[in-house]
Order: sequence, then C-alpha cells, then structure tokens
Amino acid sequence: MNNPRIWLFRFFILAIVTLILVSWFLPWWICDIPTAQLWVEVHPWGLEHNLGIYASYIEGSAMPVWFAPFMWTYLGLVVVALLFSLFAKEKEVKIGRFKSSLPQLIIGLVGFSYIVVAIVAAIYIAVRTGDFFGVKLMGHTVVDLTYPLIGDAFSKLLLGYWLVCGAGILCLLLAIFRKRIIGKS
Repeated sequence: MNNPRIWLFRFFILAIVTLILVSWFLPWWICDIPTAQLWVEVHPWGLEHNLGIYASYIEGSAMPVWFAPFMWTYLGLVVVALLFSLFAKEKEVKIGRFKSSLPQLIIGLVGFSYIVVAIVAAIYIAVRTGDFFGVKLMGHTVVDLTYPLIGDAFSKLLLGYWLVCGAGILCLLLAIFRKRIIGKS
C-alpha cells in the first residue's frame, strides 16, 4: 500500500478532479457585444447574460428547468466516481473481449463521458447561436439589435471549455496507462 507509484497515480486523479471542478465554475462560451456592453455566457448548467431589454432576442435559448439539476448531478457523479476509483479494488472487469481493472474502467468512462459533454456542448452552442443573428461559435458577427444599435459580436470558447476537453483527454490517458503508471504489467 506504500507504493509511491500508486500515490503518484492518486495525485493525477486528484489533479483531474480539481481541473473538472475549476472548469465547471468557469464559463465555457461567450458572445460579447462591446459597443452595447452586452454579453451572453454559457456555463455547463445554463445561460447567463446582461441583455436586459434585449433578452427577448434570445428567448427560447434557455435550457429546460430540469437541465441545471441534471448537470449538477452529473458533476457530482463524475467526482464521486473518480474519488471511488482511487481506492477501488483491482478487480478485473470483462466487457466482451475487453478486459480492464475496475478503477481503469471507471476512469475511462468518466473521460469518455466528459469528452461527449464537451462535444455536445460545442454543437449545441453552435446550433443555438446560429438561430440568433447568425452568431458564430467562434469569431466575429455584425448584429442589428435595433436601429441605431448595430454592433459587432465577438464569440469564442473560453478557458473553462478547453479545461473540460483537457480533463476528458487526461482521464482517458490515465485509464490507458494506469497499469504502467502504478507498476503493474
């Protein structure tokens, strides 16, 4: 139990949990209209904006009422699963012809699910923002809110989104190389 390689692996898992939590509290996407001092941000649990009287322009873009609790539950399950994988027994799990240890399977599934969340979020944002003034997922768009208020909208994926992608990839890599890291053949 005093194997330093296991402690190194546990450190990696805790670093990924930290990365996941940080990414969850940062916005993932923003559309900024500097001339009007307006912005819209997408978080993993929903939408925030300061559109005020222009909020009707994005009416219908809010997520269903169940979405935020669902996403917070998902976050909780991801964190609990990763923490469980720190101390799970080395039980071998066989799915078809694929064999792995229980911790390896848990970490791999978390990584896969996190990558799916990132891809679905980018697709959803791209589709929904195109519905409103043809705003791009990333880039510059001229929007006409109401004459004479015409402004340049700048949109981009933010650090929170890229941390999500990184956390998913790191989970997959840790799952793949787990046995090598902890010193098992």
